[in-house]
Amino acid sequence: MSQENVDVVRRMYARLADRGAWRRGDYDDVFRDFCTRDYQMIPPPIYPDAATSYRGLEGVHRWQRFMDEIWADWDFQAERFFDAGAEVAVFVRTSGTARQSGAPVEIPVAHVLTLRDGRVTRLEVFLDRHEALEAVGLEE
Repeated sequence: MSQENVDVVRRMYARLADRGAWRRGDYDDVFRDFCTRDYQMIPPPIYPDAATSYRGLEGVHRWQRFMDEIWADWDFQAERFFDAGAEVAVFVRTSGTARQSGAPVEIPVAHVLTLRDGRVTRLEVFLDRHEALEAVGLEE
């Protein structure tokens, strides 16, 4: 089942690669196709003014609005996937332009996704990739 989970996550990130889809609202379909209704996204605790978690499709919309307040543009690209059974760790490169300063930013982060019955139920963002691997019991 774990390789199937990696395949699900790869397909989801492939669909998320179209950054313009955020603006068109196309990610509602990605949510419905890949996530459970009780999906929860957990940002790093260091993010100022972020909620501790974002739930369901409305949570995805709230997160998008929050990110749009900080970034003039932003993007993320999956770089590497790690099989951890019911969890999949993904090394992600996040980039964008800070809205306030206009400075370009590129940050290597990790996402840990938990799957249930072939659907993503939780996504946690880690600023430290090593910490993300430790969270799922893996080493690089």
